[in-house]
Amino acid sequence: MFGTIFKKELLDQILSPKFLIISLLCLVLIPASFLLNSASYSDAYREYNASRREAKETTTVYRTPSPLSTFGIGLESVLPKSVVFSKYQTEAKGARVQSEVLSNINGKLDFVVIVGSLLSLFAVLYAGTMACGEKEAGTLKLLLANSVKRSTVIAAKFLGGFSVLLLPFAAAVLIGLLLLLLQGFPLFAAGQAGRVLALLALAVLYLAALFSLGLFISTRTHKASLALLAGFFVWIFLTFIIPKTSEPIAGLIRKVQSEEAMKANRAQVRGQIEKEKGRALKPLMDKYLGSQGAGWDWKGYTKARGPVAQKFEEQLDQTLQKFDAEYDLKKSARRRLSLNIARLSPTAVFTQAALNLCDTGVADLDNFDGSLRAHRLQLFQVVFRFQFNDEYSSEDGHTNMGYSGNSREDDKIVYPQFRYAFPRFEETLRATAPDILLLVFFNLVFFAAAYVSFTRYDVR
Repeated sequence: MFGTIFKKELLDQILSPKFLIISLLCLVLIPASFLLNSASYSDAYREYNASRREAKETTTVYRTPSPLSTFGIGLESVLPKSVVFSKYQTEAKGARVQSEVLSNINGKLDFVVIVGSLLSLFAVLYAGTMACGEKEAGTLKLLLANSVKRSTVIAAKFLGGFSVLLLPFAAAVLIGLLLLLLQGFPLFAAGQAGRVLALLALAVLYLAALFSLGLFISTRTHKASLALLAGFFVWIFLTFIIPKTSEPIAGLIRKVQSEEAMKANRAQVRGQIEKEKGRALKPLMDKYLGSQGAGWDWKGYTKARGPVAQKFEEQLDQTLQKFDAEYDLKKSARRRLSLNIARLSPTAVFTQAALNLCDTGVADLDNFDGSLRAHRLQLFQVVFRFQFNDEYSSEDGHTNMGYSGNSREDDKIVYPQFRYAFPRFEETLRATAPDILLLVFFNLVFFAAAYVSFTRYDVR
């Protein structure tokens, strides 16, 4: 009996206009997004290679664009293209660097957005009329008049309907991947094939959860029109309201000062220590560089200033590092809270895990920041610890002297190479395991709810 119901459901759904609409959308949007985003990646990689060659032996580093941004753009357009290091600060360039992360994950047309927003809507609406629609037509009552268990009916309906949803999805993905290979996209380079397969499996798992949710809505309503309206409302709540409000809610719970206020406070702290250093160096400036000495003796001043300025420069470096670390800690805590709030929605769970697989998610943001911190420490040992900028302020607070230089005995500098590598596939799987398990949990809960509801469904 299961096979008969499954075949009937499969045939009914394939012959319905909904199947044609979904097929057209999948076959157009998914391959088109692959081609457009792969072209954008190729342009970004050419620009990266050209810029990196021109910036050798400098304190400027460039971020490698992710090939799998072809599937999920995510934070690729938010992360900086380059970062310029100086002794006491870093400056990101080439992108809209913003403190809000989740607000920039969605919005552009790519595979993750198509599955997370568009196909999820069709999954909910597709399953939303499977029970109540047959009840209105009177066929469900005739079906259950036979000696068939309701558990068999709900299982056959789920597998039949979900299989029909997957058919155009699988065909569109296959066509898109073939087009990428024909264009020379490095699909099988450095374990990327495993990431793509994991991304596709994650998409199927997510669509199954939304399909089960739609099936549950169908078993709780008695009219197809009401089921469609309820399904659309639930989809809006899960896809937009929860993910889009999670960051503001986290901001209310964990308040963090703005980037502008942080930079102003940082500059104030730095300025205070620089003034103290300037007052301590004033006698040496007068002796070696001022009119009170025997004339201009820059080499003598450079040698004499070291022991005096060292404690101030060490204090400044330690103070700014602590200041930055505390601010980053507060931002990270707020970000984790916003991500966890967003995980109340299966859409946000799928988006976060999928973008991590594409190396364009929050995990890549943390990985890039860690690489920058490690590179800055290397630059400090080779370059920045020899640089100085001494200012002497008059008693009324106005700066009237400023001397910048380098205390190196030679001019030969071997700049460290910026080492940035995307996380290994195994590391990404471990990081996304909680999100994958959460999607499995959503599947179990939604299908169990649909099953229990259907066993009590009044078909009269």
